[in-house]
Amino acid sequence: MPNNKKTKDTISIPLGGIVGIVVSLLLVPLSFYLIGKQEKQYVKPAIGPDVMGLETNLPENIPVEDKIEEVVFEEDSGEQYFVRIGFNGVYRTIPHKDFLSLLRDSVLDKEKFQVYLSRRIVPYFETIFGDKETVKNSKGSFLTRKNDIVPNYSTLYDKINSSYISGITDIRVDIDGGHGPGTDGKYAEKYMEVDNSQQKLYVWKEGEVQRVIGLSGPVYGWQVYGVFPIVDKGREPIAPGGKYMPYWMAFYYSKKQDSWYGLHALIWMYKADGSKWFEPESNIYTRQSAGCIRMVLEDAKYLYENFQKGDILLIHE
Repeated sequence: MPNNKKTKDTISIPLGGIVGIVVSLLLVPLSFYLIGKQEKQYVKPAIGPDVMGLETNLPENIPVEDKIEEVVFEEDSGEQYFVRIGFNGVYRTIPHKDFLSLLRDSVLDKEKFQVYLSRRIVPYFETIFGDKETVKNSKGSFLTRKNDIVPNYSTLYDKINSSYISGITDIRVDIDGGHGPGTDGKYAEKYMEVDNSQQKLYVWKEGEVQRVIGLSGPVYGWQVYGVFPIVDKGREPIAPGGKYMPYWMAFYYSKKQDSWYGLHALIWMYKADGSKWFEPESNIYTRQSAGCIRMVLEDAKYLYENFQKGDILLIHE
């Protein structure tokens, strides 16, 4: 006879399903643990100082610690400043945040600017325009610039500050420049420097140019280069041919000509009729002599009174 008694339904679960459920339950908390650990993982910071406005093309000879100081920014007004400094088609920019660091009381701080100029601007232009060469002879050697055009940074502060206080945010200025000395004034406390290519003599005293003198030097083939002490002086000696040389200072003996080269004023002489002939001042800045270096009378007198035997004359092209 059929059994009419009700029985509970029986659910059968395969063994593989049970294993899968257990593994899933274990993997969920493990995943959360690994994610949390990854978020706490230490991240190595980038090597190098976190310097605002740092450019990658800084000259290599600037010490790292001198590239920029710790700065306190002037309150940012929201203006974005662009400062571009140029010289002979080459440009250097001061980044916005660097420029803000140079402000104080709504003006460009002169002391901060000069430090920034010496560390970030001057070295950049010197790597391009400051190439030097060695000039030497038996008496010594010295370094001189290859480029006669020398940047003059002294007016940069006034130019940039004037633009800033006028409300200009796009500031573009050029460095003044022109012919200048080839040496830096450090060879001796006092010396003379002759630049043959410019036909100029620079008088150096205590690292500063005291006077610039126009010259009429030797034609090519008779010039000499190097270090020359003054070896003799004469108020107005007479050269062969009856040429008077006022305020003469000898610096080099030429075996080829069997005569001395000297610094002196433009020559003069007596003509056959007894009248005087004077070399024209229009010869200044032109090459006329066979070795001597001439100048106008006033300049020759100045050198004669300010330099003595043993003082140094440097000559380069």
